Amino acid sequence: MNGGGLGAWLPDGVELGEPVDLGGSGRSQVQRRPVLAGPPGWGASVVVKRFLPQPVGSRAAMGWGREVTGLAHLPAAARLLAADEDAQSLVMEDVGEHPTLADALLGGDPAAAWRHTLGWAATLGSAVVADPRVLERARRGLGAGVLAQDRDVRREYPRAGLARLAEVAGVRGAGAATAQALDLVDWLESDTSRQVLGPGDACPDNAVLAPDGVRLVDLERTGVRHVAYEAAYAAEPFSTCWCVFTPPAGLTTAMLDAFTGACAVPGLREDPDWPRQVRAAVVLWVLSGGLWLMDGAVGDRVMAPSGRTGPPFRALLLARWRWVVRECGEELPDIAYACEEAIGWALRSWRDSPLELPGYPAFAGPTGDGART
Repeated sequence: MNGGGLGAWLPDGVELGEPVDLGGSGRSQVQRRPVLAGPPGWGASVVVKRFLPQPVGSRAAMGWGREVTGLAHLPAAARLLAADEDAQSLVMEDVGEHPTLADALLGGDPAAAWRHTLGWAATLGSAVVADPRVLERARRGLGAGVLAQDRDVRREYPRAGLARLAEVAGVRGAGAATAQALDLVDWLESDTSRQVLGPGDACPDNAVLAPDGVRLVDLERTGVRHVAYEAAYAAEPFSTCWCVFTPPAGLTTAMLDAFTGACAVPGLREDPDWPRQVRAAVVLWVLSGGLWLMDGAVGDRVMAPSGRTGPPFRALLLARWRWVVRECGEELPDIAYACEEAIGWALRSWRDSPLELPGYPAFAGPTGDGART
């Protein structure tokens, strides 16, 4: 049971070597460790993740259960090898040191970036789980607290995001927009036939471009929700991520098509309501984004991890609001009006800042238009 300082929770006969720090966050510590002794299927090394104590009731406090459930059930995830609830720790397959989709999008090869992005979208579509038996096991694994918390978040975040917009920007249409947004939430919640288990945070830097295909890591937002919330990551794109720039023409349409074609939920491609459900989910993500983007926009900061290239908060918020006005102006007039008000306020208040969201670096070169080939 010698785990190289990990404690006694590892399976009998497993011995791991000294760790290499892989970073983690304020929520967890992640290490790669060589396998000195263990089952052949574990390979030469594994990744060990330990979750850190969080305030009771926060979403992060439930990250361990979400990650274990995602690793156990999502097809594109690393394999779960061992876990211990008391230690809030787990061992997963080491998918290797490979570039991520973020690396491809921030790189210099447009054809590769296009190909990998569509591969990511298809992987995400095939990774969500719709099988009722698996969903039932996942719900038991997540627990009633997580499921209730997610339902509350889906209602509270768009409402709170609009409230923040009214507070900061004086948007007068926030009340009507809130009522329309909550109607969208109820519409998606009522469509129980399209609930899936999904990663909930399939961002480009969580998508490893392994030789055997895209592998999804960092599953601390795994949950059961309408499939449109996952598809929104392909249509918007990347609803909650830092690696967001203006995509080249046609890319998000191809991304959503790849997601839909690979998704296990039946009947999406033939259903005229499906595009509208995806737009609804995107809108709810955009409105929710007021909670985590507004402070950075007011402070005129750039959104990126240390050492990475990311978008200005202000330009990102404006691009999101413009998406809503452009794509949903007729079907969601109250929400679109609130976003138009926000755009007008931003153009007046931030007129000395660059407000156009730059394109992805991978598509910025002279060969960018040939990315499809």
